[in-house]
Amino acid sequence: MFARHPRPTPDDRDGSSSPSAATGRRRSVSNPRRRRARRARWRRVTAALLAGVAALVTLSAVTRDRVPPPGAATVVSVRALAAGSVVDAEDVEVIEVPVRVRPERAFAASDLVVGQVVSSAVDAGEMLTPSRLVGADLLAGQPADRVAMAVPVLDVHATGARAGSHVDLYTTGSGARAASNVVVLSVSGGSSDQDPTWGQAAPTQLTLALTPADAAQIATHLSALGAGETFVVAVRASW
Repeated sequence: MFARHPRPTPDDRDGSSSPSAATGRRRSVSNPRRRRARRARWRRVTAALLAGVAALVTLSAVTRDRVPPPGAATVVSVRALAAGSVVDAEDVEVIEVPVRVRPERAFAASDLVVGQVVSSAVDAGEMLTPSRLVGADLLAGQPADRVAMAVPVLDVHATGARAGSHVDLYTTGSGARAASNVVVLSVSGGSSDQDPTWGQAAPTQLTLALTPADAAQIATHLSALGAGETFVVAVRASW
């Protein structure tokens, strides 16, 4: 007798019950999962790279901002200096100052200012320029026909007159106006802490930029100083 074989089922005919078919089903299910996992990993890697680039750019910007701008040697006062005082080596020091804030005519070496006379009060830490010292540079920037002339004036500190102020000059005897709208080049002598009284203290000296005609008129009035006449100053408003 012959052995009877079982009739193949529909599943046996289409091969779905074979091991290879089961493996195919598992692959078909697992492949999309693997693709999603790979995409997720790439997204994480890309995000990390972008974060690193952003951090690098930020660090570069911060580092660039912290780099000090180029500087230039500049003479500055280490203490307040009164008008008329002589600059000593211990009164100044040379430091590096950013070019963008440094005055163009600021001194670069201390030996250029030591021994010079201060024309107007200087604050501690102030950068020194020729306009702060008595000398030919006082007329720098003034019209070519101007001359510098020192004039004794009472109560200068009370009026607030300083280098650069525009003032009118009056005589104390006749009350005549000796000069009008002239520029103060420097203030020397006296002190803002003193309160000179009439006839008891030597007046402060103002150095003014004058036309030759104004200088001649003031010189005429100066001849009357022996009779007790002197000058007072009126400061014009700044516009």
